[in-house]
Amino acid sequence: MPVAAEGFPTVARDYFELFQLPVEFDLDLDDLAGRFRVLQRKFHPDRFASQGIGERRAAAQLSADINSGYRVLCDPVARAGFMLERVGCDLKALEREPVDGGFLMRQIELREALRAPGSSAAEPRAQAVAEAKALMEAALAGFRAAIGEDDLTAAGGFYVQLLYLKKLNTEVAVTSEPV
Repeated sequence: MPVAAEGFPTVARDYFELFQLPVEFDLDLDDLAGRFRVLQRKFHPDRFASQGIGERRAAAQLSADINSGYRVLCDPVARAGFMLERVGCDLKALEREPVDGGFLMRQIELREALRAPGSSAAEPRAQAVAEAKALMEAALAGFRAAIGEDDLTAAGGFYVQLLYLKKLNTEVAVTSEPV
């Protein structure tokens, strides 16, 4: 990682570089957590409290970048978006692209099944949760394969699906909790 004269990395926005990780979709989250703790101990703003204003600001910014990078790299959907952004993809433009109607329809059906009268039975809820998780796993596998082959068009399509599926999985998990 390039280091500035004060001992701070020159660029903290590339989270893979910041955490000294290979640019790969699959990460060892325990290793990432260990790297996070090491960086936070080294660059926590409290360690620079007696330094000049410039060093304190740099430490505060780097600490914020470390925290942000950890959150992004821990979340597979955010990590997918970050990987696309770092190669120049416009995520907002991707999100405006049309999404397969069958894909959207299946999500609507799952949500309706959970909210339908008499849908409080455990088995239909468990089936909806399992299907939502399976859809997420399939989209993650698709993204993983596409990004591994440098197929940014396909990776972008899977990223958009992941955004929808993340929301669906959150909703399914909430509605499947016992009341």
